[in-house]
Amino acid sequence: MCATLVKMRRAWAIVAVAAAVAVASDVAALNAHARPLLDRRTCLDEPSEHTLALDRSRRGDALYRFVYGTLLGFGTHPRVGFPHVEVGPVCTLGWKDPVAAIKIGSSVFVVTFEGARVATVKPG
Repeated sequence: MCATLVKMRRAWAIVAVAAAVAVASDVAALNAHARPLLDRRTCLDEPSEHTLALDRSRRGDALYRFVYGTLLGFGTHPRVGFPHVEVGPVCTLGWKDPVAAIKIGSSVFVVTFEGARVATVKPG
């Protein structure tokens, strides 16, 4: 009977750990959707971990290639239908999947992605 009790306690401990892991992952997923689009107001403010994650991702790489190649006009194949912006400092102000907010000089833009591709750019 003692061995059975030990096995039951072990089984309940495993179930409790699995439940805790499931709850923690659900909370992280919910927090990702609840975060605001803008996590900083200026390029001098410290970016959040979420914004740093975007900047270091494939999407962030595509965003900055798009900014320099299309919006600032340094690319060899500009995309039609997007605004042209005067050259200035560029930074990500924040993001809430699939939308990012960027600042170029004194202008703020809201960028919407389709996968890792920039789909739309609107003044923010």
